[in-house]
Amino acid sequence: MKSFSSKLAKNHHGLSLMAIIMLASFLTGCGEKEKTASTQVAAKVNSEEITISQVNSALGSIQVTPGKTAEMAKQEVLNNLIVQNLAVQQAVKMKLDRTPAVMQAIESAKNTILARAYMDPIISGIAKPTTEDIHKFYVEHPELFSDRHIFTIRELEIESKPEVKDTVIQMINSGKTEDAIEAWAKSKDIKTSVQSGVKSSEQLPLDMLAKISKLEAGKKILIDMGKSLSVLAIVNSKAEPVAESAATNAIQEYLNNTRKKETLENEIKSLKAGAKIEYFGEFLSSTKATSDANPALPESSVKATEESKASDLAKGVTGLK
Repeated sequence: MKSFSSKLAKNHHGLSLMAIIMLASFLTGCGEKEKTASTQVAAKVNSEEITISQVNSALGSIQVTPGKTAEMAKQEVLNNLIVQNLAVQQAVKMKLDRTPAVMQAIESAKNTILARAYMDPIISGIAKPTTEDIHKFYVEHPELFSDRHIFTIRELEIESKPEVKDTVIQMINSGKTEDAIEAWAKSKDIKTSVQSGVKSSEQLPLDMLAKISKLEAGKKILIDMGKSLSVLAIVNSKAEPVAESAATNAIQEYLNNTRKKETLENEIKSLKAGAKIEYFGEFLSSTKATSDANPALPESSVKATEESKASDLAKGVTGLK
């Protein structure tokens, strides 16, 4: 069973090494290269050129190790590109670029890059949150800032079975302890697990926080997680407010990412509305569910497409005083 706590904590699919190598070959081009100042040759690997623009592009996507100069970093990147180019040449020589798996991987990566090329400019012009926007969010969410708390939570997770939920609710309402609920579940051969942890306000989903923040120490709340039930008890709660000045950057990032995510979702909905999308075979039955669900966003460099709203705030607010 996956506990509620473990779900709070933050699936990336990568291409194979050969697919990445071939993609690099596809993007940089293996044929004639335009001779401009921005594509001056940095090195030659057999008959293939590695340009300065390629080095600079690769350099911009890595973190420079502390202690290394810019020249050292450039040389390291160039060496990596040389190794990559050697591998590409061998792959082409062995006709690996014609294998179905590699061709499919390259096509998939190309589609991702093109989707990003379309989406990224759309969100780049989104206006940043104003001072008024930030202040409004701060005031409207005291549970995250002015009334921020650190909760010590004890979680009892129970395997969900028919009629179990109603019984657990009755036991909670009648004041039964977690130990008593756990003992009852075990007597019925129902799987259980217990764990404790500390969560700050911003580490909890906003809808969940609204409920938990109202609980006094010793009180419990039931969360239906589908395959399991989670009985959360507040062991202790300590106030640790965050001033608006300290929370400004976190709020700005949160609002900015939220706007980007909403903009992308709206754009995808618009594209779907203007397109003819047909489903076949086993996917016919999933047509309605797919169209009703939130649109899947293409992989992007924008953090809004990679992180939940809760984690945006958690990363920015945790530790602030």
